[in-house]
Amino acid sequence: MAGAEPFPDEAWDAALLELGGHFLQSAAWLRVQRGLGYRVLWARGEGWQWAGALRSGRFPRYLYIPYGPASRDRTDVALADAARAGAAAALDFVRVEPTGEDAHGALQARGARAGRAVQPRHTWILDLGASIETLRHGMAEGHRSAINAAPRRGISIRSTTDPASVEIFLELQRRASVRSGFEGQGGHYLRTLAGVLMPAGHATLYLAEAGGSPVAASLCFDFGATRYYAYAVSDPDRGRKLGTGPPLVWQMILDARERGAAAFDFWGVLAKPDRAHPWSGFTQFKRGFGGRLLEHSGTWELPLRTLRYRGYRALQRMR
Repeated sequence: MAGAEPFPDEAWDAALLELGGHFLQSAAWLRVQRGLGYRVLWARGEGWQWAGALRSGRFPRYLYIPYGPASRDRTDVALADAARAGAAAALDFVRVEPTGEDAHGALQARGARAGRAVQPRHTWILDLGASIETLRHGMAEGHRSAINAAPRRGISIRSTTDPASVEIFLELQRRASVRSGFEGQGGHYLRTLAGVLMPAGHATLYLAEAGGSPVAASLCFDFGATRYYAYAVSDPDRGRKLGTGPPLVWQMILDARERGAAAFDFWGVLAKPDRAHPWSGFTQFKRGFGGRLLEHSGTWELPLRTLRYRGYRALQRMR
């Protein structure tokens, strides 16, 4: 049955990790959603659990469950439960991204409709059990060169869990947006995220500095045995010129390995190279560290109020 306050932090996360669940289903991430002003719904049963935030404007009204439900061969039960909760809240649909191995069959059985991607279907995973020498050997030559050259170029890397440090990220993002027009993440969102996750040890900001000032920044999340590469930004003039990307990410990888993480999740990538795609550049960058492709089930929708859902899909096609 769908739950409400208070959220069962410790028991929830322990069960989620047993199911191999994603950080976006964790208690910490649900606290971020609350901080952003969303109502949170959650439920769990034997071998499954799901949690999501209610998007409850006039139209559409829906529940979004990112990278969830998490399940051990019980995705069908979890989807049915999420649909019941959505119907009880008078929602138009439930948006899901199930991670169980039985997800495809369960989605078909529930009549799910493929939706526009929210979280990436493909991500890039670097397993951290190998030696540092092996990890370095698995990199692209350009990445190794940039890492080796960092001290000569005056680049230093530091990390912080001070929520106020997110202002550095926002300033770098502002500079980049002036040049590229890409706005990036909003200030309210990033300040809320930092305020909730950093004091709890779930988020760390890494800064690349040169000449005493920051030229690039990356934000990562930590949950269980996985470190997630979440957001990155670079000064449009100095960051790329100095080659700060590889040494910055390499330090994140080294620190993750040092704290006992088993995997570094680079988040979204293209499944296959495509030079014309806007993700081409950062896909090549992420793949340059070595690793393997991981495919998720994708973004799906469970229709609840048929006429309103059809109207929503029609508007999506028009756009």
